[in-house]
Amino acid sequence: MKVLSLVNLTKKQTEKIQSISGIDLKVVSPKKVTPEDLDGVEVLYDWSNTLKDAVLKSDTLNWIQVVRAGVDALPLRELNEKGVILTNGSGANAINIAEQTLAYMLMFMRRMNLTARHQDAREWKQDDGYDEVYNKTVMIVGVGHIGKLIAQYAKALGMKTIGVRRTDQDTEYIDEMIPMSEMKSRINEVHFVVNALPDTEETIGMFDEELFKAMSKKAYYINIGRGKTTNMDDLIAALQNEEIAGAGLDVTTPEPLPSDNPLWDMKNVIITPHDAGNSVHYEERAFDIFKRNLKSYVENGEVVVNEVNYSTGY
Repeated sequence: MKVLSLVNLTKKQTEKIQSISGIDLKVVSPKKVTPEDLDGVEVLYDWSNTLKDAVLKSDTLNWIQVVRAGVDALPLRELNEKGVILTNGSGANAINIAEQTLAYMLMFMRRMNLTARHQDAREWKQDDGYDEVYNKTVMIVGVGHIGKLIAQYAKALGMKTIGVRRTDQDTEYIDEMIPMSEMKSRINEVHFVVNALPDTEETIGMFDEELFKAMSKKAYYINIGRGKTTNMDDLIAALQNEEIAGAGLDVTTPEPLPSDNPLWDMKNVIITPHDAGNSVHYEERAFDIFKRNLKSYVENGEVVVNEVNYSTGY
């Protein structure tokens, strides 16, 4: 079975893959990969747009494992029509994204978003309104691997948690799970709204003027999901009109955020350059997902974790 990896595997990782019986492994940099490298390949580890046409023409490719959680950059409709199995790296970045989400909350409560600006200006200055996350309520919209871990960390800090997703099935560390249909009527109860949604047709522009106006004026909006899920003009207006207390944004539309965007100058906004998913431990965790799936695929012809549902896009 031919396996093409676009990830630069370590020697140890290469040995682990080659130890699986029947594997013919080839590793090529995504910058150097050519359509010819896909000849006869059944399993592709990660994605490159360079291979798009070759992938869609291939009569041997049966499974693609991408490193990241998001798969919106792939030709999902065409892959679904070809019957290609698609798995992602969901969960590999849950720890670092959850930690960064907590960092936004703590910075806002301890006024460190302002302290950082004072330090740049060499000012020894205290601000009003120092608060705590303890006993605050966070609403996590999109409770997957990341959302569940955010809830676990929040509970450890004495916070209350409300989860929002398509089904209201109970989940550990979530005090109350509600369906999407109830989000607007409950969103005014919380101190933090964390957007952990994927980019799908249903989620584009979900956070808009209507939802921001429904939020408490003391609440903070945090987006560690996808930029397109937020109407950026409506968010800016909500901040300018003081309809919400502030925002922590790891994702925006567009990216990079233009230098003349008014969000840069807002003291109640923390902007990070889509780096919440970055961690020195990420590639190893993503590899572990691939290795587990590959072993099962070779032995049983099926993957066991993180298969993408084409109908939902995640």
